[in-house]
Amino acid sequence: MAAAASAGVPATVSEKQEFYQLLKNLINPSCMVRRQAEEIYENIPGLCKTTFLLDAVRNRRAGYEVRQMAAALLRRLLSSGFEEVYPNLPSDVQRDVKIELILAVKLETHAMTLSETATPMLKKHTNIIAQAVPHILAMMVDLQDDEDWVNADEMEEDDFDSNAVAAESALDRLACGLGGKVVLPMTKEHIMQMLQSPDWKYRHAGLMALSAIGEGCHQQMESILDETVNSVLLFLQDPHPRVRAAACTTLGQMATDFAPNFQKKFHETVIAALLRTMENQGNQRVQSHAASALIIFIEDCPKSLLVLYLDSMVKSLHSILVIKLQELIRNGTKLALEQLVTTIASVADTIEEKFVPYYDIFMPSLKHIRLGTGKVCRWKVRSFP
Repeated sequence: MAAAASAGVPATVSEKQEFYQLLKNLINPSCMVRRQAEEIYENIPGLCKTTFLLDAVRNRRAGYEVRQMAAALLRRLLSSGFEEVYPNLPSDVQRDVKIELILAVKLETHAMTLSETATPMLKKHTNIIAQAVPHILAMMVDLQDDEDWVNADEMEEDDFDSNAVAAESALDRLACGLGGKVVLPMTKEHIMQMLQSPDWKYRHAGLMALSAIGEGCHQQMESILDETVNSVLLFLQDPHPRVRAAACTTLGQMATDFAPNFQKKFHETVIAALLRTMENQGNQRVQSHAASALIIFIEDCPKSLLVLYLDSMVKSLHSILVIKLQELIRNGTKLALEQLVTTIASVADTIEEKFVPYYDIFMPSLKHIRLGTGKVCRWKVRSFP
């Protein structure tokens, strides 16, 4: 295992499995097993050790405890002798260290998390963070032109092995771990430039970057939230469908990160914009993203605000429902319809008894969906008096 990595040869699957087992042994309840594992670990050369730890941290299939131990050991390896270890690493490993340190900042652990112990070290070396940010954003641009994306009838799960998803996760953890005072100044100008790019991939990545940093940069972004939201709303009309979908995702994430003030401040513009996007029949994937964003927005929207738009919202949702039901019957497509039904349920759940007068408008179509698909409709109206 050590010889292969130190010689510059990529590690085999069996070597990785041996190292993962070693990590498990380091947290074994048996003192003897732990002691033997520690002796083996200490004898592994530094470069080999760094390479295997990086692989373990980024491998989501390695198991929670293995990744947690690998992240702690990587932090210890670099923090105990950063100036000695880091400069001697090959350039490609240095790049991976930058990215994976950031990925490790917000690992989901308990009280003594890696982010709590690693954050002071990373704040001390902000030059490395500043160097890593452009790499992370560049990884988010690593998207494929997928012709089938437009017509897909199922929402694919995030591919956590892809550069774009891994980088988005890194940016999220970086912002949460280090805070907006450090991260926002390092990312803002880069993101603004990406949003102005003629290449859809850069616009998409810029929007997803805004979505990723919102939680960690919450306090610092409050002062620029108006201009940020107005900018994102413009991308709902972008010529590329995946950019429009990314704009919907970003609005939905902001509705979570900045709730409930986001709803109180932007209810008029955001509800109207998302409904318009849902009414656009050109792309059911974008419609589905818009519906998903509206569902999230509604969850934290005060009832007193939502009822202001009830008549227009019901009219819009019902007209879309009729069209989507026809598409289900004609083509069997259901992606946007499923999200639409959930949207109706969210409205009903939020406004409660105020929805009663509109109940009969939706029920014929919803019953048809149930009978036509042979499945129980996911739409539920709860808490009615």
